[in-house]
This record gives sequence, C-alpha cells and structure tokens, in this order.
Amino acid sequence: MEIRLQKDNEDVIRDLVNSGRIPHTVIIEGGDGEERKSAAMLLAAGAVCPQNDRPCLCCNACRKVLDGFHPDVFIPEPSKGLKSGILSLRDLRDRYLSQMSVKPNEADVKAYIFLDADKLLREDAQNALLKTIEEPPQNLLFIFTVESAKAMLLTVRSRARIIMLRHTFHADEDSEKAASSIIDGVISLYEYDLLKALNALNEKQALKNALAVFTEKLRQALSFYSGIQPADPAVKKLTRKLDRSRVIAMIGVTNEAAAKLKTNVNIQLLQTWLSSQYRRITWQK
Repeated sequence: MEIRLQKDNEDVIRDLVNSGRIPHTVIIEGGDGEERKSAAMLLAAGAVCPQNDRPCLCCNACRKVLDGFHPDVFIPEPSKGLKSGILSLRDLRDRYLSQMSVKPNEADVKAYIFLDADKLLREDAQNALLKTIEEPPQNLLFIFTVESAKAMLLTVRSRARIIMLRHTFHADEDSEKAASSIIDGVISLYEYDLLKALNALNEKQALKNALAVFTEKLRQALSFYSGIQPADPAVKKLTRKLDRSRVIAMIGVTNEAAAKLKTNVNIQLLQTWLSSQYRRITWQK
C-alpha cells in the first residue's frame, strides 16, 4: 500500500519511531480512515525496520509490512458471520490474545494494528485486551486507529500515547480574525473579552465558520504535545495557556456548539453557554 499522510503527520510518526521510545500502546485519531491506516502502517514499519533511519520503506521488512504479509505485524479482522463488523471476544482470545506471548518471528517487536477499533472492538473485547496493555511483554506493540479516542475505554486511553492527525484547512480572513479574537478572549483574565469576541458573531454562519477555524487551531495546539512546534502565533498563545487535557476538553465543547448550530438554537444563548464552558475549562483547577 501507499503511505498517504500530510508531511507534518508523517514527521510525528517518524520522530516517535526514531526517539527510541515507542510506547507499548498508541491510539491514532483524526483524519480519514485511509490516513489513520497509513499512520498505523508507518508506525508498524518503523517498529520492525532494521535500518538506522526508520522506517526506510525500502527494506524487506518495511515492504512486507506495507504489502500485508510481515509475520510479526497483525491486523485483526471482524469475525466471520457477524454483520456488525466486530471482532468477537471469542475470536480475539483464540486468534490473537493466545499468541501475544509468543516471541516475534523475524523482528524485535510484534505489532497488532486494530483498524477502526471504535467499531471493531466492543467494550468486552477492550477489557479483555486491558490486562495485556497494562502489563505488556517487552516486544509487543498495540496500535488502535479511531475517529475519536473518546470511543475507547478510559482505562485503555489512559495507558496509550494518543496521536491526533492534522488535516489541511483553509479559512477566509474574517473567520481567521474571529477565531483569533476568541483565542484572545479564552486566555484573557476578563470574561467580558471572551463574550465580546463571541457576541460579535451574531449570525449562525459567521459563528460556525469561526468555530471551525478555532477547532483547527485547537488541533494544532494539541499537535504541540506530540512534538510539532506551531508556527501560528495564535496557536502558540493556546499552548502557553492550556495543557493537553484542557485543549481536548475545548475541542469537545466546540464540537458540541457546532452541532447545536445545526438545530434551531438561539444564537445568543449558545454564545453565553459557550463562553461559560470555555471559562470553566480554562480556569478549572
């Protein structure tokens, strides 16, 4: 297969591999399904690649991963006969969990890639994996791809390195300015500044566009915690004010507001609610 990733997303994976500190469990979220799969395959190739600059994508090990037949890289599939596209607990145990303690065949690491894990793995299957995730063998790597890491159990998320894929985003000048004003309001000591920035967006479409840009800047701020240095001054302000958990919480609230805009919501009430939620997240202890 071809690796299809934006350069900054690819750089995050390569930096993680070459740091020599690949976590036992990685969750890849964001982007579309093909991008997440590309990131997972790139990470698995890096884990088994024998070259100094990993993954080289040219050696025998890398090519085996990309072609889908490396003996130490496994991609669990949904159980046959189940229309829901899930991997049953029985198949997980019989086909995969029972083999995880076996040493790798060729590489130093065995990698298990659970594509679309939010659809593939029910709660019982995630719980069955949890003991191995908590106490993994030295040579075992779990990679989960999901639309949102929130779909995974908290007990799994808390033991994983979460990588959020960025996506190319183009915004008009007015939306950029509005999003920057929201950021200034978020980091301000005075709630009035945030309310003023939001209240200036008195049309649904204007607020929708500004929140879309703000969300992208939050995602860029989140990428900062995966090693990508932001170039946008507004994003730098966010990283100085908010830690990773607060950025994630703000993305969730902003997405909720965007969903409310699709309904017959009162825009003034939504602006007030949004301001209170942002302030709660920013200033909570």
